[in-house]
Amino acid sequence: MLTALVLWVKYGCAPQPEMTFSLPVMVNLGLAAMAMGFGYAAWNTGILHGNVTVLATASYFIPVISALLAAFLLNASLSVSFWQGAGMISMGSLLCWWSARGKTQAAD
Repeated sequence: MLTALVLWVKYGCAPQPEMTFSLPVMVNLGLAAMAMGFGYAAWNTGILHGNVTVLATASYFIPVISALLAAFLLNASLSVSFWQGAGMISMGSLLCWWSARGKTQAAD
């Protein structure tokens, strides 16, 4: 909440273009809200009923997928350093999953 408040104050203090609420803007806003809502619902379902190890491993790929989607929507190119970082994160995530698979903890 504090972050949102600070960002709104910053928006109010600096000269900004006028906000327009046209039909395409509202459709995009609704789709983004639905995506976030479904994402939280899927996360909660995964935590409550799924394999937490697989969920933790898959969660490392979300920022990479998000960056790819943003680059596509904004018609931007991703640098070589992005791909190197994405590869290292992916390999680290898979390495953690591989090292943790099959290990179980004894209940006390």
